[in-house]
Amino acid sequence: MSVSKNLNLAPSQMRLKKRRLFFIRLYIILFFLVSIILGLAILSSHEKVKINNIIITGNAVISDDDIFETVNFNLKGRYAYLFSKSNSLIFPRFKIKSDILMVYKTIKEVDVSWEDWQTISIKVQERKPHSVWCGEDMKAVTQTCYLVDSEGYIYNIAPTFSGSIYVKNYGKPKSAINDISQGDYIGEYFLSTEIYQQVYYLIGILDQNSLKVVSVFFDENDYVFVLESGPKIIFNNKNTFTIPFDNLFTAIKTNNLVLDKEFHLIEYIDLRFDNKIIVKPKNIE
Repeated sequence: MSVSKNLNLAPSQMRLKKRRLFFIRLYIILFFLVSIILGLAILSSHEKVKINNIIITGNAVISDDDIFETVNFNLKGRYAYLFSKSNSLIFPRFKIKSDILMVYKTIKEVDVSWEDWQTISIKVQERKPHSVWCGEDMKAVTQTCYLVDSEGYIYNIAPTFSGSIYVKNYGKPKSAINDISQGDYIGEYFLSTEIYQQVYYLIGILDQNSLKVVSVFFDENDYVFVLESGPKIIFNNKNTFTIPFDNLFTAIKTNNLVLDKEFHLIEYIDLRFDNKIIVKPKNIE
């Protein structure tokens, strides 16, 4: 009977033994994993892999110190309280890039890369002024202007002399949904990039034809070019930008429209009507 009893208990004893072996192995594996993780965490702070040199290139407007401040802020602390963020192999390069672009609107592109065990490289491409945006009201007495790049992006306050160098843009930025203060317009687009570049393509064509544009106004429907010589050109993109201007240049070349000697007598030239050019003379008393 005792033998029979031992045989009946054998399977449960085997299961218990296997369970004990399983947990022993599990604890051993977990011990080694924790030891490896802690070891790597300690090694992540080793001086030989710690970033102590940051090379910054491409910046002219934004100072090295400003970029250093953003980079160093992101290199502080640890991932999950374990791995040092200042380690040159695991430093947060994408977070550094996004923060630089978010903080400094003057910067258009950023490339963050590994150079060696203790060095990383920050290469920036700054935006270049193409025109200025001076608010929504062209007739405002006090105007603060902002630099606009070749994509129509408003990115910084313009120096006071910029208004005499660049074409002035007026109107509510296309990407601004709500009525907000001008200061909050930094980071917005005056017009979508496609429309902005088409508008300035026309300005280039006009300039080639001795019709210099000094300002652009957009009221969400129509565009107004103010010429240096005085008159305004009113148009829209109902069909296409180029057709009304093709008609204008054709009329000038065929002498159907004489402008060079009559600019001071013209208030505006309206190109908003299909195949028609309406010239409104000034009211001279």
